[in-house]
Amino acid sequence: MKTMKCPKCGNVLDVTGRVPGSNITCACGNMSAVPGSGMSRKALFIILGISGLVLLCPCVGVLSAIAIPNFIRFQARSKQAECRANLKAWYTTQRAYFQQKDAYSASIEEVGFSPERGNRYAYFAGPGPLEERGTPQVVRTAAVQGIGVDTVKYAGAKPISLEQLPEGLGSMVGVQGECPDCNITLVCAGQVDRDDTLDVWSISTEERMLEDGTPIPGGVPFNHVNDVED
Repeated sequence: MKTMKCPKCGNVLDVTGRVPGSNITCACGNMSAVPGSGMSRKALFIILGISGLVLLCPCVGVLSAIAIPNFIRFQARSKQAECRANLKAWYTTQRAYFQQKDAYSASIEEVGFSPERGNRYAYFAGPGPLEERGTPQVVRTAAVQGIGVDTVKYAGAKPISLEQLPEGLGSMVGVQGECPDCNITLVCAGQVDRDDTLDVWSISTEERMLEDGTPIPGGVPFNHVNDVED
């Protein structure tokens, strides 16, 4: 038998079978609500939720350790797309220039190579000066043979020079041979993650051979230093 006391007179009332919250009248005339049994559904949900969080905490840490590095790598690979796209655009402009002149030119002004502002990579078409993108307005001349990192868009970015390229790669930059039997190579280098290593690519109008014997087809971007974190 389930009972409760009348809050007015203290008489014991039999509430067996009554629904919690329903009313019961005592002999003294006082009407009371039948109390519920156990904890409320809301309290139960709160306890289950807290318990779930406690149990999931170690899993969250493991998932974060996996997801965050993968996200960083994804971001870095997306940044590499800038370099690959501009290398291919430069190759197209050089081939068009060659059809008209029977020669290639390291001058980005002459061939009409002009990547959009907001570039993370520096581009080297020859050993000459770069178009420095450290101000909103840039004046381009025929002497310019490359493009610097846009430090207006990326204020924390550092300028990149030809001397920072991997050993031997800087000598490949520019026109090689006597035109029309010549070729030209463009190199791009940029910072895509959080370390100091540069991500470095190149493209050439003719097939090349690396020192280790690796052939690189003409018109195909080649990644010399992959700075995407493993």
